[in-house]
Amino acid sequence: IMDSVESIVKEGKESVVLAGLNKKGNWVAIKVYRTLACDYKSMWKYLVGDPRIKGLRKDRWSVVSLWCKKEFKNLARAKEYGVDCPQPISFRENVLVMEFIGEKGIPAPRLIDTDIENPDKIYKSVLLNLKKIVKAGLVHGDFSAYNILYYKKPWIIDFSHAMPIHHHVFALDFLKKDITNINKFFSKLGVDVEDDEKIYKECLGIIGKRD
Repeated sequence: IMDSVESIVKEGKESVVLAGLNKKGNWVAIKVYRTLACDYKSMWKYLVGDPRIKGLRKDRWSVVSLWCKKEFKNLARAKEYGVDCPQPISFRENVLVMEFIGEKGIPAPRLIDTDIENPDKIYKSVLLNLKKIVKAGLVHGDFSAYNILYYKKPWIIDFSHAMPIHHHVFALDFLKKDITNINKFFSKLGVDVEDDEKIYKECLGIIGKRD
């Protein structure tokens, strides 16, 4: 798939995101999950509660490899339901390749780092994406302005923590937290946000109607 790796986009505790070119000369994002400097025991707790994960072993390499596979599947599922998120392309072991959000190798900024001119419009778009994620049967689990890029519109990223809303024991707790995080951020920008409980009840209604 890859022709070259060009630059570092972001370094985090869990992974390093790189910008590269594929065989067709198109920009792609390459997420490399750390294997040594990662809290794999905490990651294991997320995986063990996910009924989609089979044959889970509690060793570092197995956990990280499944973590990568999990994010690929979560992105694919979210994209299927119209969520504005990167298109997953491929994965192997601890490396995930996906659509690059930005232009000519320059990554889009995070929403937290953006001077937002139309916060009301952006809020509505972010809230719609949250509901689409729920319709896909998922809870993002880390939904905040730190995990939203802005390139012409909001793009939701980092689905590694996402979990099935119907089966994970902590899913609804994380959903409430996701809603609160977004509302707090946009409230500080002067947006007249919807009530947390109202959004939560709408999401529960979506779950009941999901195909």
